[in-house]
Amino acid sequence: MPRKFIFILAIGGAVGLVLLLFLVVYSYKQHYKQQVYPGVWVGTTPLGGLTKPEVVSFIENVNNRLAKEGIRFRVIDHNGRQHNVRVPLVVTADSGGDLIHLDSEQAARQALAVGREGPWWQKLFEPLYRHFFAVRAITAPVVVDEQNMVEVLRGALHSFEDAPRDAAVAFTSLGAPTIVPEKVGLIINYTKLLNRVGKQLEQVSFESIPVTLEYFNPTMVRADLVNFLKTAPLLPNQLDIILEFEAASSTVTSSLIMSRPMWLGWLAVQRGENNQLQFGFNQKRVEKFLDQTIRSVVEAEPHEARFVVRDHRVEEFAASRHGRHLDTNATKEQLERAWQVGTQAGSTTTTITAVVTDVLPHFSTADVNDLGITATVGVGSSTFRDSHTNRIKNIAHAVERLNGILIKPGEEFSANRAAGPFTAENGFLPEMVIKGKEIKPEVGGGMCQIGTTLFRMAMNSGLPITQRRNHSLVVSYYADPVNGNPGTDATLYEPLLDFKFVNDTGNYLLLQTTIDYKKQQLTFTLWGKPDGRQGSYTHPMVTKWIPAGEPEEAVIDDGTLKPGEKKCQNAFRGAIANFTYHRVTPSGEPIDEVFTSYYRPLPKICMVGAAPASTSSTSSGKTEISLPTQSGSE
Repeated sequence: MPRKFIFILAIGGAVGLVLLLFLVVYSYKQHYKQQVYPGVWVGTTPLGGLTKPEVVSFIENVNNRLAKEGIRFRVIDHNGRQHNVRVPLVVTADSGGDLIHLDSEQAARQALAVGREGPWWQKLFEPLYRHFFAVRAITAPVVVDEQNMVEVLRGALHSFEDAPRDAAVAFTSLGAPTIVPEKVGLIINYTKLLNRVGKQLEQVSFESIPVTLEYFNPTMVRADLVNFLKTAPLLPNQLDIILEFEAASSTVTSSLIMSRPMWLGWLAVQRGENNQLQFGFNQKRVEKFLDQTIRSVVEAEPHEARFVVRDHRVEEFAASRHGRHLDTNATKEQLERAWQVGTQAGSTTTTITAVVTDVLPHFSTADVNDLGITATVGVGSSTFRDSHTNRIKNIAHAVERLNGILIKPGEEFSANRAAGPFTAENGFLPEMVIKGKEIKPEVGGGMCQIGTTLFRMAMNSGLPITQRRNHSLVVSYYADPVNGNPGTDATLYEPLLDFKFVNDTGNYLLLQTTIDYKKQQLTFTLWGKPDGRQGSYTHPMVTKWIPAGEPEEAVIDDGTLKPGEKKCQNAFRGAIANFTYHRVTPSGEPIDEVFTSYYRPLPKICMVGAAPASTSSTSSGKTEISLPTQSGSE
């Protein structure tokens, strides 16, 4: 065979192989066009073949497990004994935990980016390389509230620590100094421990995390104090420090006398300039004294200026008033300086005044007296017909908290911030909310009535909506008043599920809220300066009703039901609904925004009390059920 022909065959074969390779690569990439490429892992879990929603769902399941199980630690105490400690986390509405959770969206983006970023040759061949030769491990981004998480860890693990103690000077009842010796301690470095927690969660691992106790030496020892007391100046036998202060509720000046036994209890040996030892006041002891004696007397909250609008006019004003705050650090410095001056001068009495600072209100009377508020901008309403007593009380309480609020130009209004927090300490009562498959009482139930009314008011005002979430179930309270369909509701659930809009009018807005118990109706009115904008929304249309599904029944043995007793909750059919929010800007630009809401179906669920277990049975006779804890909303 001629060499030329062989050469042509070789070239053709090579070209064919290259084309075949490119065809294989192209087909492979098309097959996984919307999926994570094989060979991509997070921790010990392969993600290959998953779509972005499936990766998000996987990470959210990890968050749910994290919220349910908490974080486990393995502690070896100073005696060599091992302790297993589970630290629970505060659960929120949507995230795995209020304190720490994995960013599911970011994790999904990272997984999908493998083989799709970089130079062309990397994007071309990396997917096959990861499939056949080497996996690519990604980490799930961890979102953590560092300050509060450290406090939670400290609260759970501090009992294993043996805190170090500096040598200190104490005084007998007669005022004679004695030395309390130092002590070497064992402590936990919580910053390092939190970093270890984050590294492990990045790998989606729930293994117990080892906790290391570290030795910590005191910074002041007995020998230091022995030498200091030999040369320390004599303390005065009689010195009264008089602290004068004025109560917030009157102009009468009161006073407290700190005699020698009291200020001796505040003294501590401290290192001053050039590391020299000297007597000074212990900050925590002085703060405790001020907190217990005068703080509640001298402090007062500022009063915000408010006004009431009637008949489209501002008729009444409430004057603002400055608040008062005790400056603990400055007062402590005054006390210490008075002691030092009295000691050096040999005085028997010295007088100081508590340092109090003014706390200005956000809105003074002058601010609200000329804000240009002239007319109604928009109105929203909803009915709370047939609500329970606690629900009505919660709604009324929130209405009272919202009435008269001023929204600054450019401010993003938050319903949770303005009406909340929805806690018992803040006056809210338990009422039914939706929690996964359960409808159960929780403090603050009924706040979605507030969110829904605000939503309709903001749309009728033509304002941009920045956060809104529909309820998980179709609830009659929030049906459209014209056609009775769901779709124009907004749920509230602290801290993540909120309703927000932006005041982009360039002027102040005033929120006025009214509650009509006879009509069982809420009406929220937004007052401001009309600028030509318009806002409205169409009546919602349901594009699909979803059957509730077959009834479910579960046997429980938690003591809440008698044997054979049945307790059921109603079924809810699901729906997909949408409506159009139409607004016209002051410049005349029309903007249409379609809101689509998905309401999941919920079958009729019954709980049946378990029959007593037989004494001969080896089983506990207890059937456990696990109900998912989805975002709680009303």
